Amino acid sequence: MIQSNASRDEFIREREDALQKEYKQLSVVFDRLSNVRLFLFVTILVLVAAYFFAGRQSIFLILSGLLFCAFLVVVMSHLQVSRKLKHSMTLLEIHSRYKARVVHQFENLPDDGADFFAEDHDYASDLDLFGHGSLFHLLSVAQTDYGRMALRDYLSPLEPQKPDLKTITSRQQSVNELSQDFETVQTFEALGSKAFKTIRSAKSFVEYASYNEANTYILPKSKLFINFAISSLMIVSAIISFLSPVNILYVSFSLLLVQLVLTAINYSRFKNAFSSITGLHPKFFAYHSLFEHVEKLDVQSEYLKTLQSQLMASDQHAAASDELSRLHNICLFIQARSQPLLFLILNSFFLYDYYCYYHLQKWVEDSGPRFLRNLECLGEWEALMSLSMMRLIYPEFPMPTILNADQHNDNSKPLFSAKNMGHPLIPVIKQVRNDFSLPGGIAIITGSNMSGKTTLLRTVGINAVLAYAGTVCCADHLELSIMHIMTSMRIADNLESGLSTFYAELVRIERIIRFSKNSIPLLFLIDEIFRGTNSRDRTDGAQIVLNNLNRHWITGLMSTHDYQLCELNRDGDLPIRFYHFSERYDDEGIRFDYLLAEGISTSANAKYLMKMVGIE
Repeated sequence: MIQSNASRDEFIREREDALQKEYKQLSVVFDRLSNVRLFLFVTILVLVAAYFFAGRQSIFLILSGLLFCAFLVVVMSHLQVSRKLKHSMTLLEIHSRYKARVVHQFENLPDDGADFFAEDHDYASDLDLFGHGSLFHLLSVAQTDYGRMALRDYLSPLEPQKPDLKTITSRQQSVNELSQDFETVQTFEALGSKAFKTIRSAKSFVEYASYNEANTYILPKSKLFINFAISSLMIVSAIISFLSPVNILYVSFSLLLVQLVLTAINYSRFKNAFSSITGLHPKFFAYHSLFEHVEKLDVQSEYLKTLQSQLMASDQHAAASDELSRLHNICLFIQARSQPLLFLILNSFFLYDYYCYYHLQKWVEDSGPRFLRNLECLGEWEALMSLSMMRLIYPEFPMPTILNADQHNDNSKPLFSAKNMGHPLIPVIKQVRNDFSLPGGIAIITGSNMSGKTTLLRTVGINAVLAYAGTVCCADHLELSIMHIMTSMRIADNLESGLSTFYAELVRIERIIRFSKNSIPLLFLIDEIFRGTNSRDRTDGAQIVLNNLNRHWITGLMSTHDYQLCELNRDGDLPIRFYHFSERYDDEGIRFDYLLAEGISTSANAKYLMKMVGIE
């Protein structure tokens, strides 16, 4: 179990040694079997040649037959070792990504979640949740679309105050359990990694499998018996014609024509059904392996047990792995008809499409309604495994303490209190950690350019995101109440929409103020408020915003280097706390310590920075 940086590093080292040892052993066996396979093949050819050129002695055929049986055994063993070797190689690749996570080498992590980037989300774009170097990029081990979507929803839920305290607590327990056995997590990741990278999405079949009796054509079983009778009669009549003087080939040809007509009648209907599943057999096999892996795990936390029970067999249905095994076999049979020659032969003699369609529809009828739920359940596992990566990166940090509004202080004020808090996306060796506490009210963060104001806001926000997702935060201690997060940080003009920077910021802040009237606990983060206007308008506008956000269920941070804003609360009417960052100057230039202190900053460095870059 990983409990410290030292035990984490030891696990990584020992696991890598074990995987490399296994890979080398399998490589040796693979090479030996390759040589034996080649030797047997050549020997068989020599024996067959000897049979024809050495008097056709039966001993050569007997020996070649025995060696051919041995050759088949070696081929099967070789294929099995080949699969194990590929699996071992995949595990090594996955383990290398675990090492990359620890040192924040994002270029070695494959999935950055950029497709989930949503500029209009309340906080995702400002807090670097998706895209290169993002939180999703750091954590995701999800292989399925549903795992990726589940992790997205964990990090950026659309509904305010979701999840609730019970859900967060159950996720924390699950993450703690999963983080005790990263080998199992790696195995899970390896089982589906290759298939899900190369095979098209199963979305079309998932939609098709959402069985609706009202609009889905179910082939009657009686029609299969009729088809079987037609095929049997055609084949029997053909055999009789060839083996007896009675010539009834006209019957066979007539029935052959009937079968071709029957195939043509339902060709479009069958094609539409088969197109949703054709080519997906590797993905279905991967799903089967993942379901089977989850079903066999011995889990303790209640939430993992609940997820696992959804996949297990019951009196009403088979286990998810068995259902996928059956679907995989159906897919293989359907795949066979994709070859034009096979399609013609199979349907001419056996009405093959009818049998494939019947078994596919039977699967949809029996298992289709559960298929999407099972995939979403699998996605939950992947999301929880992804969250457990925080324990790998920061093994010494505890789970945060999550409080309901009535658990922490008077008047149900929201709380955010952290000790030694850092930003999880900054490499550990570069982090500067700070204590920060905000028991309700508003914190105004001052400081000169590049001093660390924006990073503090993002640090508060992203640690809150991790806490609500149900995993470890980058802090020695973090205690916070459940709040909805809203930000106004990365503001840019939009020529296409005709929005100036100032107006774009107004729109973001108006959303925050509008939401604040819902009496839902809120954590707001506003960086450099109204930077796109003059000092007087900025001061007047900030006063209006602060008055609107002065509610007991709201807390938040606002950064500025316009020190006139610090004069807004001379009368003490607003619950404002002041914090600042500072810098020092020496012969080598400007130095930032990025340490947060109470009070208001009075320093300015714009002229100095301009001089540094050659503007005088």
